[in-house]
Amino acid sequence: MNAGAIVAYEIVAGENPLPTLCSAWSRGERVFLVSKNHSTVARQQVLNAARVSDILQTITHDQAAQKINLDSCPPNASVIIETSGSTAAPRLIELSLDALVASAHIGARAIAFGPGDLWHASLPATHIGGLMIHVRSLVLGGAVRHAGAPKCWSDLNGVTHISLVAAQLARLLEDTNQPPASLKAVMLGGGPSSQSLRDSAVRKGLPMFATYGMTETASQVATGPIDIGDAATLAGAPLPGIQISIDSSNNEILVANPTLARGTLVNGALVPFTVPLRTRDVGFIDAHGRLHVSGRLDAMFISGGRNIQPEIIERALTELPSVRSCCVVGIAHEKWGMRPVAFVQLVQAPHSNTTARNTLRMSLAEQLRQTLEPFLIPDMFFEMPTDDASRMKHSRAELAQRLAQGEHFHQLD
Repeated sequence: MNAGAIVAYEIVAGENPLPTLCSAWSRGERVFLVSKNHSTVARQQVLNAARVSDILQTITHDQAAQKINLDSCPPNASVIIETSGSTAAPRLIELSLDALVASAHIGARAIAFGPGDLWHASLPATHIGGLMIHVRSLVLGGAVRHAGAPKCWSDLNGVTHISLVAAQLARLLEDTNQPPASLKAVMLGGGPSSQSLRDSAVRKGLPMFATYGMTETASQVATGPIDIGDAATLAGAPLPGIQISIDSSNNEILVANPTLARGTLVNGALVPFTVPLRTRDVGFIDAHGRLHVSGRLDAMFISGGRNIQPEIIERALTELPSVRSCCVVGIAHEKWGMRPVAFVQLVQAPHSNTTARNTLRMSLAEQLRQTLEPFLIPDMFFEMPTDDASRMKHSRAELAQRLAQGEHFHQLD
């Protein structure tokens, strides 16, 4: 294969991707990570979009390839990750190995990781958060446990580090047993999380860290410890060498750093990012120099002349004891232009009893009225579909699209 060629690698959950990746990188190949969860049609679409020339065969036992120095790989070598924007249209982000290595070193200055440590790889390697777990082990030392999302604390016995999204943490906190004493860092990211969830985790004795980042920045750009009472918007201080600023015109978060991706692949051609990167996230820097993330510019919609930021409703919903996770989207409304509806993943969802479902719907709406203005209360509550509930992060754009296309969901009313 020629150096600089784009090759595809289908990631299998629970499989160590490093031998295959390192072998390809040593040849200067640009590796497009493809999820096994793609349908046949979707898989072919993304392969065509990336102009893939070949499919890599998985290497399961190549310790020599896994121990290569990424700094010595040809400069063309890279990884390409598919990520969805607010329109649900896939974007292909290309990251150099230099960006991955820089991210590993910079992140370690906030959360140390090295020989003797064990990171539970519960996030898929097709996502930047999951990939960076493996890159850190290669660059910094330390081991990786290849496993699925933990369902109870015993799944993490011996583990020192783990990255979780809010729904995964909420599920673990339902386990009344004590977490392993081996845990040194629990990184919480992937979108909004409630203050009560964070406070519960800290009270449980977990070493909690908030983190914020994205594919375009090779994962984290801000990280910091979480204490009881910290705002739910807290993402932590900018990491060393990372420049974060706020656009005063719209409060958009701007990022410039050595971990920035090369750009986006469009019809096989690389379109470089401008610097600083406009993240489309909204936030602010507090008096302590820490970043707070309030929501997405792309997610906000107008209802009856009022701006609605779905993340505000989501944080209020996840404060409710019956809600494990949720996703709020805007739908067209004849009178108000747009109105919010909520998809809710319940701790124990009542499917069979109509009266119980009606009571639950009323309970959700009535409880939200205690903390939210009336115009923010969702018009409808739907049970989170199983396929989206199993995701690491709910897709606001995809759920809105499915609603617009007339798909039927179980309504909690």
